[in-house]
Amino acid sequence: MINQARDISANASFMVLHEIVRAPEEISLELRENLYKKWLNGFSHKLLPAVSEAAKSMLSGKELSVGRVLELLEQFKTETGQYCALSIVYFSCDDQEGKADDFYNEIIEHWKIA
Repeated sequence: MINQARDISANASFMVLHEIVRAPEEISLELRENLYKKWLNGFSHKLLPAVSEAAKSMLSGKELSVGRVLELLEQFKTETGQYCALSIVYFSCDDQEGKADDFYNEIIEHWKIA
């Protein structure tokens, strides 16, 4: 799946990563970490540093701060259509005040008019 997704698009590849880092709890951490390493191998994209930071936090069970997520999301404005990568970063925090949610929606609206 990892290789097939890469053949489709960056968004498809990020979707596979999304499934790896948000897998149900009954999937062992060891398996998810191994899949993450396989996913990383040979993948390159402008958003990889931001997405990787969020993915690592999700795998570790430690949420990023809302402030950090807002900083990471800023990088997405010019990367139109990278919905899956955007979701990984968005879901890496506990946004009780809706700040990340508002910015997430703002980015999607920006993409729609781009």
